[in-house]
Order: sequence, then structure tokens, then C-alpha cells
Amino acid sequence: MVRVNNCCGCCDLKSGTISISIVYLVLAILNMILGIMGVVGAKGAAMYVGVAIDGIMIILCILLIIGAMQDNHILCMVWVVGAIVWSVLLTIMAIVASVLIGLLANAAEDIQPTDQPDVPAAAVGAAIGVALGIMWGIVAVEVTLVIYSAIVVYSHAQNLREGGGSPPPYSHFGGPKI
Repeated sequence: MVRVNNCCGCCDLKSGTISISIVYLVLAILNMILGIMGVVGAKGAAMYVGVAIDGIMIILCILLIIGAMQDNHILCMVWVVGAIVWSVLLTIMAIVASVLIGLLANAAEDIQPTDQPDVPAAAVGAAIGVALGIMWGIVAVEVTLVIYSAIVVYSHAQNLREGGGSPPPYSHFGGPKI
């Protein structure tokens, strides 16, 4: 797998790993809250899968914070595997959503609304195409960011496994503390 020497070109791998875990922890908590609100509002079973995946991501992020702080490469690798699985699940959910939207659009084509008989089918098709394009754009950005984050965390875990660990802390006067 690809390895990097720093995160985003501006900080070391340990700081980047901790930052990644905090960002994904906050995002997973927010997404879980929105998912729970959707479950309560829609009373649908489909939202439970998203809430469960977010719950697992929260646990993985907590494990990553602990692993990065204690220089434990195993806990860091658990997050890498979880992030890859999360990316695959996100892609599968997007494929399922695309198929369902296509099926619903096909079924809705047969129904002629009495309120708006002047709406052309091409306009409905264009709206569905734009919605799917936006959804897939968001999925592509999310998966790309997760892959880069997994590369950073993997690089940090490999440094820890090889005994490199974190660099020693430096004093204010320029030399390493001993």
C-alpha cells in the first residue's frame, strides 16, 4: 500500500492521524444524529442501517484516537480496515439508492399527475439525472477523502510497527529532550 511521510503536507503522521480521527468522529456523530432524526420522522427501517454504520464509525474513531495517542499500531490498523469497509458500504448504498431512484422514476412515468399535466417527461428525467449526479459527486468526494485518510493512518501504523514511532519531543532551545 502507498505510504506518505506527512499529513496534508503540513503536519506529522501522528498529528494527522489524531486530526483525522477527531474529524471523522465529529462527522459520524452529526450523521448519526441526523439519521436518528430521520428514523424518528420517517419511521423507516432503511435509516437504521446508516445509524448502525455511523455507530461503528464512532467506535472505530475512538479506537484510533487511543491507538494514535498510545502509539498502538494495531488499533490504528483496525481503523484502516474499518474505513475501507465503510467506503465499500457507502458505495453499495449509493448503488442501491440509484437503482431505487431509477425504479421509482420508471414507475412514476406511468402515473399522470392531475395537478401538473404540463410537466414534460424530459424535465423529470433531467431532475433525476441532476439528483443522481450530485449524489454520486458527494459519494466520490467522501470515498476519496476516506482513502487518503486511510493512507495517512496506515503510514503512521507502519511507522509504529517498524519501531519508528513518533519523533522525540523537542525543547524550546532546539535540541531533543533526553
